[in-house]
Amino acid sequence: MVRKLLEALMGNLGVELDDSKMDAFIGKKMVNMNFYPTCPNPELTVGVGRHSDMSTLTILLQDGIGGLYVRVPEDVDMEKKGEWIEIPPIPGAIVINVGTKVQSIECELHAQNLECQQQYS
Repeated sequence: MVRKLLEALMGNLGVELDDSKMDAFIGKKMVNMNFYPTCPNPELTVGVGRHSDMSTLTILLQDGIGGLYVRVPEDVDMEKKGEWIEIPPIPGAIVINVGTKVQSIECELHAQNLECQQQYS
């Protein structure tokens, strides 16, 4: 599944991955599974805080709780550019977050490494 997702993502970026490059992305083929039960006192929670996913891909199965935020890039013509906005949860939806490894390839392709890295931090 990860191989197919990467091939689709990289294909859209115009990058063709041979087996050695694919192995570098997939790495140890490690899977982490986390479950965060509903908190009885959500007003007391802190959450994970701002971060980027160091992995290649992060796959989330959404529930109705929410808590996923994204930063609107500065160069987007939107009212909230540069701000963090909450993504409304859709119970049962699968969200695929692109990790730092894939973002670095995108930055190299666009030859805006510094600007791109700042966008994702």
